[in-house]
Amino acid sequence: MSDEPIHADLVRVALERVEGAPFERFSNSFYASLVGATFIPLGGVKDGGADARDGTIYEDGSQVEHYFQASIEKDYSSKIRRTVARLRDFGRSPSSLTFVTPHIVRYSDREERRLAAELGVTVAIRDGSYVTSHINDDVATRAAFRHHLEHYTDFLKSIGASRRIPSTQHVKSPAVYVYLAQEVERRRGNESLVDSVTDALALWALEGTDPDKGIVRTAEEVMEKIVGTVPSVQSIVAPRIVRRLQHMGKKDYPLGRAVKWYRKAGTFCLPWETRQKIEDENAADETLRLRVLESLEMRAKGDDDVCVDSELAARVALRAIQNIFEREGLEFSRYLQEGAGSQYPTVVDSLSFALEDTKVTHSKRENVGDGAFRALRGVFYDSVADEREYLRKLSQTYALLFTLNTEPRLVKFFQEMASDLRLYVGADQLLLALSEKFLPEADRATNNMLTIASELGAKLILTEPALEEVVSHLRACDFEHRNHINGHEESMGFELVREVPHLILRSYLYAKFTGDPESLRPKNWPEYLNHFCTPETLHGVVGMNDIRRYLQNSFGLDYESTDDLETLVDPDAVLDLTSKLAEHKKTERLAHNDALIALAVYGRRRRRRESSGTSEFGWSTWWLTSETRILQYTRDVVRDRGARYMMRPDFLLNYVALSPKTQAIRDSMAGLFPSLLGVQLGRRISSDDFHGLMGRVKEAERLEPARRSVEIAKLSDTLKSDFRRSYAGGTESATRSGPR
Repeated sequence: MSDEPIHADLVRVALERVEGAPFERFSNSFYASLVGATFIPLGGVKDGGADARDGTIYEDGSQVEHYFQASIEKDYSSKIRRTVARLRDFGRSPSSLTFVTPHIVRYSDREERRLAAELGVTVAIRDGSYVTSHINDDVATRAAFRHHLEHYTDFLKSIGASRRIPSTQHVKSPAVYVYLAQEVERRRGNESLVDSVTDALALWALEGTDPDKGIVRTAEEVMEKIVGTVPSVQSIVAPRIVRRLQHMGKKDYPLGRAVKWYRKAGTFCLPWETRQKIEDENAADETLRLRVLESLEMRAKGDDDVCVDSELAARVALRAIQNIFEREGLEFSRYLQEGAGSQYPTVVDSLSFALEDTKVTHSKRENVGDGAFRALRGVFYDSVADEREYLRKLSQTYALLFTLNTEPRLVKFFQEMASDLRLYVGADQLLLALSEKFLPEADRATNNMLTIASELGAKLILTEPALEEVVSHLRACDFEHRNHINGHEESMGFELVREVPHLILRSYLYAKFTGDPESLRPKNWPEYLNHFCTPETLHGVVGMNDIRRYLQNSFGLDYESTDDLETLVDPDAVLDLTSKLAEHKKTERLAHNDALIALAVYGRRRRRRESSGTSEFGWSTWWLTSETRILQYTRDVVRDRGARYMMRPDFLLNYVALSPKTQAIRDSMAGLFPSLLGVQLGRRISSDDFHGLMGRVKEAERLEPARRSVEIAKLSDTLKSDFRRSYAGGTESATRSGPR
């Protein structure tokens, strides 16, 4: 299914024609994906008043007495009144109701306040304009449209359609461009920003240590504390934490020895000087936060002390500021740095969120909201030094999190990119996946990578040449076992096992002696082999077909035969490349396989007319492999076609499979910014790094959306195909070097 952006005109046409039940189903899928909630339908009278004549009422599974309803009824206010009344008639005490309508509601915020005052319930109206503006937010919102509403626009297809594709959210915002540019630079050797961020988190996690009291921490304990507070940073910080802690414990650390490193024990703590400095800084940060609250409270009161609860209004205003950072911190940081003279555009949405988050009752909502808005307007138009310093620290904290891919928009970008991919999976990756059979699930890196990519919508392809190489490897393992290992397994130590030349045979021996739990360890080679095919059929056609089906079923692979691939390529070009590759491959057949798949990538791109597309995700078709030796023989091929053909598996692993979940990021931010830690971390990133990041934002904003889309695609393709340096993680399995 296509995942191109949905044009706003199509959404408006569908909303105009939609019927009741399909709109209800659409709204449930659409809005639940936006807010990360689970809506539970209330059945009949016994379940609390979800009467069939008024449509289904849903309860928010994460919040007590919060309800959701969708309806095409034009008299939305009467509908909302009836819904609240029905809930109360059957013993419910609704505190809030979100109502979705396909119609346009003018001055919806005014209507929300009016109904809230009348009914004593917080009301949120999401009208047709809201749906249209958020329909392209992610894969799920577009899927909701295509499943439930798209057929209402089928009558337009005979009229023709514009070829101009509107800019997506990824292009409109500078976030994706800035992150990709930063990552490309890091991949070229400049890891200073990520290292400084890791150092900042490590120093924070060591707060409270004291060697005089015997309070020290291992690197694992430091990492545990970091992940406990900011879970979304684990994949990028974990591979660096030991190296950075040790570096901070050396005299040549740029800021002097910041950490005490007890080498024999492998523990770390803060020296007295660092502890004293941190305590002083923490006290100053907390004092700053309190002064900002006082300032906001004075602003909320106004000249005539009209706010009845200025203290609450100040807290709401502060939470609204924090929420703006959570939603679009990069743009907001840039806005603050430039000192722009206008109100930040999303402040109203964040204020509405803050009123909900701080649980302001409906009776106080309008008064407190007005006071909080006055305070925010003062901060934007006429800020004082304390307010500017506080916002600066939050800006730097956001920059720190952004550097670690802790930003929901980045996760969405890479997930949507994955759904656009068409990958020829290399034999080396398939063998790695098979070798992980007896590893703990969390350590099955290649399995997880392929599974997650498939679940996100990537089309993974098993080719006949790759299948042949997998089967040949298994057959070689079988011969090796029969001729050299059978009968000697029990006497083989790990040092000898490590020298076994075949990956799958090595993985069997490790699994037999170290598999966990012990009851699942393979008892012998035929039993292990039986996981993939019937051992007796391995050396025949039946065995090859069984392995093909096993791989397809395990990872959702499509299959393309050699004949299919040959329709995509020039036979003479394949022969020419085969002759070049033959000097480093064991056989001419293997050289031919590699040449065929490499050139088939370009052929498939041409067949799918990928060069005529305008997606910011770059090329869709790639060969997913770590087989890098052939790159030196295909430079002319890449130069002549103007694009690379090979994707490094670690790209898919680190940016898709190991990327933090959106909800984990939101939880991290929601817990971080309101706390003192949200201010503390801001001083851990250097001003040079912060200003460098803001410089990239400025660079991105200078590009028109069409130009930015082109650059995003180029940066995306550079990351996909960059084999020059190693990523933080990797797909290297335990079966390569031994048990963990």
